[in-house]
Amino acid sequence: VEGSKTREIHVELIVLTFADMAATHRPGPLKQQNKSHKHGKHKSKSETKTDAKGRVSIKVASKAAKRGMQKADRRNHMNQIRARKREAVMTAKRAIGFEGSPPHLVVVISMSSDMSFEAVHGLVSTACGETTPYKAVTTLVCPALKQRFSLVYLPTSDFYALLDVVKAADTLMCVYKAGVLPDHCAQLCLESCITQGLPAAVHVVQGLPEHTSKKGGVMHLWNKGIEKRLQNQKLHRLETVQDAVNVLRQLSSQKRKAVLCRDNRPHLLVDHLEFTGPEQGVLKVSGYVRGKPLSVNSLVHIPGVGNCQMSQIDAPKDPYPLKARKDGCHDNDMCTDVSEEQMEEEVKTLGVADSSKQQSLVSEVAVDPMEGEQTWPTDEELAAAAGQGDRKAVVRVPKGMSDYQASWIMDNGSECSDHEEEGEELPPVPHPGSDQEDNVELKDTASEANTETLSVMGDHDKYDENIDFNAEQHQFELLKAERGDQLFPDEVDTPLDVPARVRFARYRGLQSFRLSPWDPSENLPKDYARIFQFENFRRTRNRVVRSDNIDGAMPGWYVTLHIQGVPRQYTTGMDAHSHPVVISGLLEHENKMSVLHCVLKRTGNYTLPIKSKERLIFHTGVHRFTACPIFSQHTTGDKHKYERFLRDDEICVASMYAPILYPPCPILVFKAIEDRHVLVATGSILSADPRRIICKKILLSGHPYKVHGRAAVVRYMFFNRDDIMWFKPVELHTKLGRRGHIKEPLGTHGHMKCVFDKPIKSHDTVLMSLYKRVFPKWTFSQCVPCPSHWDAGCDNKQEQTEMV
Repeated sequence: VEGSKTREIHVELIVLTFADMAATHRPGPLKQQNKSHKHGKHKSKSETKTDAKGRVSIKVASKAAKRGMQKADRRNHMNQIRARKREAVMTAKRAIGFEGSPPHLVVVISMSSDMSFEAVHGLVSTACGETTPYKAVTTLVCPALKQRFSLVYLPTSDFYALLDVVKAADTLMCVYKAGVLPDHCAQLCLESCITQGLPAAVHVVQGLPEHTSKKGGVMHLWNKGIEKRLQNQKLHRLETVQDAVNVLRQLSSQKRKAVLCRDNRPHLLVDHLEFTGPEQGVLKVSGYVRGKPLSVNSLVHIPGVGNCQMSQIDAPKDPYPLKARKDGCHDNDMCTDVSEEQMEEEVKTLGVADSSKQQSLVSEVAVDPMEGEQTWPTDEELAAAAGQGDRKAVVRVPKGMSDYQASWIMDNGSECSDHEEEGEELPPVPHPGSDQEDNVELKDTASEANTETLSVMGDHDKYDENIDFNAEQHQFELLKAERGDQLFPDEVDTPLDVPARVRFARYRGLQSFRLSPWDPSENLPKDYARIFQFENFRRTRNRVVRSDNIDGAMPGWYVTLHIQGVPRQYTTGMDAHSHPVVISGLLEHENKMSVLHCVLKRTGNYTLPIKSKERLIFHTGVHRFTACPIFSQHTTGDKHKYERFLRDDEICVASMYAPILYPPCPILVFKAIEDRHVLVATGSILSADPRRIICKKILLSGHPYKVHGRAAVVRYMFFNRDDIMWFKPVELHTKLGRRGHIKEPLGTHGHMKCVFDKPIKSHDTVLMSLYKRVFPKWTFSQCVPCPSHWDAGCDNKQEQTEMV
């Protein structure tokens, strides 16, 4: 009885509880919530200190200190912050042009082809109080402004020299001519300088109308055109000496623009050079050190020569001091009363190279071909190998290849070229001296006998003389391949004459492209034995860039570098005052070869397709070279998808064998087309990492033959039973989002039964994803020919009209 009463009471309580919950109103998320009443029962200060037991929060302490500052203290604190910022800006301005710092390096370019530099140089030199003759490289001392200026006059036609000098310049001066639009080459130079890292810019114009009312309108139009390309830029007049003084004052007082690629490395604009020795001797170059300090044990890069070592650094007398000497003789004047012994005493030796600390010129690792060998072949194996050499075989080569070229092609079995993957049929060509060679010659003779040659005369025959039909056909094939890759990306037809397990033997299936593991040290090519690899590239980059070299020549010193191993033909007919030369110092490990990755984006001017493994010209902050890169997607993760073309609407990563470069470093990419170089892409250095995995993806497609719910019979993906059993573990997917797997083969002609996660449509396409890792080819070369003219890819008449 007691148990039954307890059970009844428990049931009544449960019913009451559910009834109360059902009747309770719960407010929604938009219900107004009022503040709780401040009852005043908070802890006192003494209780808070007792509970804290001496612990003080940093945030609370800073707030208390800020709350305790009076108005005068806060005003003084803000004045101190403002003074520190102003001092930092003034220090950056005093870093160039003043005493103890290098002269202000100004690169003067003409935005029109008919502009003369003599008039500009005459006005600037007169404003400085000197009458020096015109030279391509001139250093002027301005006593009124107490600054020094190094002016480099360069025509836009010398594009490579312009890029080399701008990377070390402090200011770029663009000279316009009133009434003349900037030419196409000037537009290309300005765009390239902006991409490479434009320093502070100054724009001047000459030839304005004499009438005062017309000057304002013309200046307004020029300023409007310049602001479209460069923000916060103003146009200055350069007609009189007073205008030149104003321009020099603007150069000396304008804000310095930081260019990290320039500031992280030492540079030297050659003021004087001298060669001593035989065919390969010592080149002595003099100039001011800019950027970082230059050590005698480091390497330097000379454009057109390469990386070199230094044997000694001297410190001669500064030839362009701000203050004249006491004897009244300027250092750049030849004083007859100063003997040669006194001149030699003025030259000081800053450092001599130490062989134990000097960086090596070795850029590649010496490869031992027998390093991985553990056994020696037996006599039977040597005899079998010799017997294979006498065997005559038929290989597949492209059309038009000679017999000598065909003899160098090796039959690699399962390894197929990229042409076969794209579906190009390569006819079999017999080796020279084989039995089939006579049959081929007989067939060619018979075909020539049955062929009749016709000549058609017409008025349009001269039109075809200037057209290269083979080049147009090759361009058409590239356009067709790029269009097919856009419509059907990564889809490959299964060959009928070769088993799929043989044709795609190097490919593998992945359950997840993002999460499936892939060993980065698996099946590496032989070229990987020649390159260098960092344990942690980012940590090494931070250590090298942030290190301060105090032992070398400091920025602002006038020094003489003794560079070893320079060929005599490089200095033949060269004058430092007629052709500017910039020598760049290399950071640690920047002469070593590795797999370099750079992020690229195509320019809007060049519209023709750029295929992977196509030879391109790369111009970086230090090096200039050619290579055939491979493209991949710029994504996160440990695997990156291979791209067959450099697309217009995407940012890709180009990978190639090249010297190591530390980012940030801009890069310009050109393509050689006949006798001109076209700017096709721009970007920056990403990293130097041989462990980056680039996977090439292919899709094998099949079509449902019979559909029954989730099961379907698929055909046309394979054509024999063995291939189906070989690829059975690989997962399938469809274009409509279904996933499945191969259950069993049906028959012997490639039909297979597949099961999917959901019912499949009869018009759907079944796909199988396969991947293989690809590597770049060793195509690096420092030999870059100089073209006859430059191009940006199209006619920029519209852009020139918008400029002014």
